[in-house]
Amino acid sequence: ALLVLPCVLGSPRGSPVLGLKECTKGSAVWCQDVKTASDCGALKHCLQTVWNKPAVKSLPCDICKDVIVAAGSMLKDNGTEEEILENLEKTCDWLPNPNLTASCKQMVDAYLPVILDMIKG
Repeated sequence: ALLVLPCVLGSPRGSPVLGLKECTKGSAVWCQDVKTASDCGALKHCLQTVWNKPAVKSLPCDICKDVIVAAGSMLKDNGTEEEILENLEKTCDWLPNPNLTASCKQMVDAYLPVILDMIKG
């Protein structure tokens, strides 16, 4: 299943790290992005039940699908984490909004191991 990086990564919400109370609200909250899923301990759940479904068609999501396929190919071809990180960050530059670009790069930097695990499946 193809994952949708910018859609999954989301953007900073401008709020503090979710507290336990927020994490009790279920997958609608948990699976809004990788950071929230990680904070709520729900990454596996989100991967298996929410993020594996087709996303709404949009430019960032279409770009993302191509990036995930390319990153998966790099992993199969023994690409290094550094090479994959570099390519993911370059892809963030393709996003049409500078704020999205900055948020994308922050999330890629912060969650590279999680992203790689998601790609590996």
